[in-house]
Amino acid sequence: MLLDSHTHRLPLDSATALLSYFPGQEPPPARACYLSAGLHPWYLTDDALPAQLDWLERQLADRRVVAIGEVGLDKCCPVAWELQEKAFEAAVRLSEEREKPLVIHNVRATAELMAVRKRVRARQPWVIHGFRGKKELAASWLRQGCYLSFGERYAPEALLAVPTDRLLLETDDSREPIRTLYERVAALRGLSVEQLEQAVGRTADFLFFNR
Repeated sequence: MLLDSHTHRLPLDSATALLSYFPGQEPPPARACYLSAGLHPWYLTDDALPAQLDWLERQLADRRVVAIGEVGLDKCCPVAWELQEKAFEAAVRLSEEREKPLVIHNVRATAELMAVRKRVRARQPWVIHGFRGKKELAASWLRQGCYLSFGERYAPEALLAVPTDRLLLETDDSREPIRTLYERVAALRGLSVEQLEQAVGRTADFLFFNR
């Protein structure tokens, strides 16, 4: 059961987590492992972008790669905005062509991301990772057909507003065990940990494995 929808630290039970990696990083050799290959906006450069896009496309030959990401837009990083847009839109096109969901990095760029989704008429699911916004913003993303993934920091009213079939949980860079996050969220939503694990597992199965 895939319980951690976005992490940079593979747990001992590697089949329970979706490991995100980028150009210059090698995926682990573990066969029981699920991967998300991405182009993080922090690490883009004009001269390297063609090679990075080629790298991303090659990663999709690995059956363990079940999503593209993280990719996205970030108004707080020094990388040129035009370069971020170019890389992101290329990733969106690849997502549509290969029918892979996108794991989205979003820093103060909600309007721009939504505009891209509408303009290209994206049909593949988007997962807004590390969501910390208010419930009104959560509702906006839900209306776009997106999924929201919550880490150790979140607005409780937003988390409560997300239907279970659109809800994912993640550790990202945190050293906090994913089980601890499930315990907190289960208590908040009035569920047992096992009920929450089963519900999120079903969502992940549908989203990443078409089950």
